[in-house]
Amino acid sequence: MHLVGNAYDFTASGPTSYNIYTRKAFYIVNPDSTISTLLANVDSHAAKISGKLAVARRALVKRATYDGCTPSEQSLLVSAAKAAQNYAAGAFSYASSHTSPTPRYTTWFGAYTPPQHSTVVSHFSNINANDFSSYRFNCSCTESDVYAFVNPNE
Repeated sequence: MHLVGNAYDFTASGPTSYNIYTRKAFYIVNPDSTISTLLANVDSHAAKISGKLAVARRALVKRATYDGCTPSEQSLLVSAAKAAQNYAAGAFSYASSHTSPTPRYTTWFGAYTPPQHSTVVSHFSNINANDFSSYRFNCSCTESDVYAFVNPNE
């Protein structure tokens, strides 16, 4: 069975009447390998839609890329990206929901002020908006004690 919404974009549609017709002729392969036409007895149908008619389309998702990473390192990076995503969401949630000084806040950011809190929340919001599973990971670095680097021009 095929859904009409999978073939047509109804995302901008609204309340209106739709007339949906089907094909009447279908082709079948007979046991002797010949092709015959089968005519369906079909009645047209009209439907009035009162809401938004749309099917959520699966979005293309950017995936992580790995430079010089072994399969084992790639597996670890997938787990690390998920953990980082959860950590970022938790930090943003905590910062957003605490609007007064807490030991956790003052340990990390010093004295609480509303403008500084707003900056902290903004930064955690930006971090949380990242999709860590789409990052480019480079495992070819041979420098000791180096875990990440930033390209200055990017």
